[in-house]
Amino acid sequence: MKENRLIPYLIVFIPLALVLLASFFIGSFYLEKVAKHFNFTKEQAIKEHLDAKRAKSLMWTKQLDLLFDYRYKSIEEEINQELLARVNLASRNIKQIHEKYKNKKSFAEIQSRIIDTLGNITDSEGREYIFATDYNGNSLLLGSQKRDKKSLADYMDADARSIILEELHLARKKGEVILRSRDAQTLESELILVRNLEAYKLIYGTSIRSVDKQHELKSSLLEMVQSIPVDKGDFIAIFDANKAMYVSSVGEKRLSKNEIATIKENLQQVPQWHERVIEGYQYYTTYSKDLDWYLVYGFDTFAMSSQELQKQKKLEKVLDEEFDLIIKISALIVIFVMTLSLLLSRKINKIFNHYQNEVEKRRAELQELNRSLEERVANEIHAHRQKDKMLIQQSKMAEMGDMLSMIAHQWRQPLNQISYVFMNIDSAYEYKELSKEYLELKIKEGNEQLEFMSATIDDFRNYFRPDKEKEAIYVSDVVKKSIALMQNSLDMSGIEIEQISEGNEVSTLYKNEFMQVLLNLIKNAKDALLDNKTRNPKIVIKSKMTKDSFEVLVCDNGGGIDKAILEKIFDPYFSTKDQKQGTGLGLYMSKMIIDEHLGGKLSVYNSQYGACFKIEI
Repeated sequence: MKENRLIPYLIVFIPLALVLLASFFIGSFYLEKVAKHFNFTKEQAIKEHLDAKRAKSLMWTKQLDLLFDYRYKSIEEEINQELLARVNLASRNIKQIHEKYKNKKSFAEIQSRIIDTLGNITDSEGREYIFATDYNGNSLLLGSQKRDKKSLADYMDADARSIILEELHLARKKGEVILRSRDAQTLESELILVRNLEAYKLIYGTSIRSVDKQHELKSSLLEMVQSIPVDKGDFIAIFDANKAMYVSSVGEKRLSKNEIATIKENLQQVPQWHERVIEGYQYYTTYSKDLDWYLVYGFDTFAMSSQELQKQKKLEKVLDEEFDLIIKISALIVIFVMTLSLLLSRKINKIFNHYQNEVEKRRAELQELNRSLEERVANEIHAHRQKDKMLIQQSKMAEMGDMLSMIAHQWRQPLNQISYVFMNIDSAYEYKELSKEYLELKIKEGNEQLEFMSATIDDFRNYFRPDKEKEAIYVSDVVKKSIALMQNSLDMSGIEIEQISEGNEVSTLYKNEFMQVLLNLIKNAKDALLDNKTRNPKIVIKSKMTKDSFEVLVCDNGGGIDKAILEKIFDPYFSTKDQKQGTGLGLYMSKMIIDEHLGGKLSVYNSQYGACFKIEI
């Protein structure tokens, strides 16, 4: 108890002591390191700032290079889209002509109409842009391909490529292809989209020269670079084919013509840093192959060094002032925490004692509850099990009427046979043919029938007897016995039943309860077959046994269970039959016997032909 009384004080004073101790060591460590820190900062300041400038230069050049590349590729994408739109328009016109004249005009007439129609497709300025060439390289329609020769097979572009033959070959091979070429006279680059029209032995397409849009792009990008603000001492420059196109205003003021010429002389297509080319400057260069531009970003190292030193002096002063402020605030906080701790210690002690008393009281109540809980749980479990057993037995008794009907079916044939034996004895006596041997034979036949009837009564009597202990049984034998009890009833209803068994392992379970489930499932299958008036009704019971478990399937060909009620089929008092024909307890009790008493699982699903009940134990 003494230790418990000290807990409130420990809660207050231990954190306080830790705060004071931490404040002392942190302050001492900071005072020792602060001088070294600022000396190191002064030495590293210029280098760090130069590195930052280099990173900024690298960032700007790379971002601009990426922007140049993106804008250039977007122009090509725009050209590709325009090419595709033109050729798709031509394809729609070709399709309309083909559909209109395919069974009315000759091949040559349809081809001629196609060429005429393609020649009428023009742009906003009235210029034809669709060309057509036959498979021999003869020009059928020039369009955007303004060539001097009618036969284009020998045409060579600026790169000495037989571009027309390439168009023919690739279009016939792939159906559609985009090519890049340079005009043999103007050397201007163009994109060509060609599509194959195999039905009429020709290819058609269009081309667009990219030089005009490239000039527009360069003008736009140059204006954008000129609008970029740069820091004092930094400069941006762009060289086109080693010619200075633009140098930012800061660079023009700080760099002489000779220094700009030196930069131009050292330009290379490989991105690289230049640190000693111009005294007092560092700059980074990169090359855009698509635009044939050199991009330069640099800075004045001396100007940055003096600025950084000034900033470091200001920073040192500010940090010293902040350190003094932190020391004063820390001292005030420690004093405040100490005062507050002393004031709150009594209150905390009172609250702690109150909660300690409450905990002791709750602990005593919990111990009392735990003492009675096990006994109450055991009683409830025992009562639940007794209730389940009574419900199972009541379910059996509720089925007694069906069982009596089965006994009547089982006894009908033996009684007829005994009556036939009596008739044989009477006839033999009447005609003086009754001998001792004949009488003994008939008595034996009668006794066999009586033994069968007695065995039937024993089987049904055992079925209604509650199980006391589990038995080691063969599942196939229990299935066979259950079928035997229902056989005559099924025969009278014209229902075929088949048993399939796999494995020969012994299982330990409550035999009569398991048989009750099987009889319920067989009877349900019989009722479903009769209610649905199934042709060639049949029930198949398949059992599969292994060393550790077994499985029984009871399936019929009655069409299955409505999906709307499939999940409710095992609910208590739920029945698909009339109230006079069913209580709704059969499948519920079967589910409870398998899942709770036998430790297994009973489920149902619809097969291709009907319902299947699956027992897994």
